[in-house]
Formats: sequence, structure tokens, C-alpha cells
Amino acid sequence: MATPFLNFLSIFIRLFVVIDPFGSLVLFIAMTADTGERSRKTITIDATLYGGLILIFFAIFGSYILLFFGITIEALEIAGGIILLIMGIEMVREGDRPKSMGGGQTESDLGIVPFATPFIAGPGAISLVIILIKGELLTNFMNDIFTLASIIIVLLIIYVFFIYSSRITRLMGEKVLKALTRIFGLLVAGFAIQYFIIAFQALGVPIH
Repeated sequence: MATPFLNFLSIFIRLFVVIDPFGSLVLFIAMTADTGERSRKTITIDATLYGGLILIFFAIFGSYILLFFGITIEALEIAGGIILLIMGIEMVREGDRPKSMGGGQTESDLGIVPFATPFIAGPGAISLVIILIKGELLTNFMNDIFTLASIIIVLLIIYVFFIYSSRITRLMGEKVLKALTRIFGLLVAGFAIQYFIIAFQALGVPIH
């Protein structure tokens, strides 16, 4: 019973750290400061719904997309590792999730861009769910269930964070949230290096 729980916990922690609900919360507070409660709730629903759909789509079909384009899982692990490393460095340096996004957005668009993507379902999270699934839908069924369950739980946490964003900010303070994001950034960078090691070992490169 301990082994499945630890496997689930390992998957959940990786997704939680990479998606980083605390970092998204900081930006949500900053970008919705002048919006009403109804608009904030709409943005929250759009962010978690569409972010979840994107992640689940790539979790289920991502390996087949890789197969169609002839991309190996080792190549994805290296590419995902690079993305995660850049993401982790930015999180450590800035104390926020990356802020690059297009202009000219209306209030109703915020839930989809930038919150659903790239803040929730960004390239780092998409790469991670594909790596976690690895296309083994028949031979690794429990791993797939754990990954999908972890996605849903992380999204529920984000939903609660966004809905109660005002109370959470007053309780924790923005400085604490930024500090947590920096700590998560260090963990993301560590996961990135680990993916490099896994990919190199799979390719037969000796790692000492």
C-alpha cells in the first residue's frame, strides 16, 4: 500500500511544483486587483477549466503526437528539462512566474490567456505530463491514473486559491508567496537536471 501512495505523491509533488499555484496566485492577485467578484470568479473558472483540458489532452494524447512527429521520449525529456531549467531560474530570480504575454487582452480573456496557458498549462507542465505518462496506457495504468488525478487535485487547489485570493493575500502576505515561488523555482531546476540525467542514461551516456 505504501508504494502506490509514494508513487502518487511523487507525481503530485512534481506537478504541484511545476504548475506552482503560489506563483499563479501572486499574478492573479496583481492582474485582477481592479476586477469585481463576478469577473474574478469567471476568470477562475476559465483558467482551471481550460488549463485542465489542455493538460489532460496532452497527458492522454501527447505520446501519440510525439510518435506521429517522430520525437523520442528522451528528446522530450531533454527539451522539457531545458524549459523547466529556464522556468526554475526565472522563478528563483523574479519570485514570480514568467510574465511574457501578448497585449490587448480584455478582462474576459484573462482566464484563458495568460492563466489557463501559459501559467497553468505552460510548456513546462505540458512536457512534464507527457513525460509522466510516457505512452504506457496499458502497461502502466496506475501511473496514468495517478497523473490524471494529480492534475485534477492541483487544479482544485488553484481554484480554491483564486476564489479566496483576497483572504489568502491578507493571511500570508505577498512577500511570503514570492518566497515560496523562489523555493519552488529551485526545485523545478532540480527536476530539470534530473530529467537530463534520465535522458542521458536512457541513451547510454555514462553518468557518474
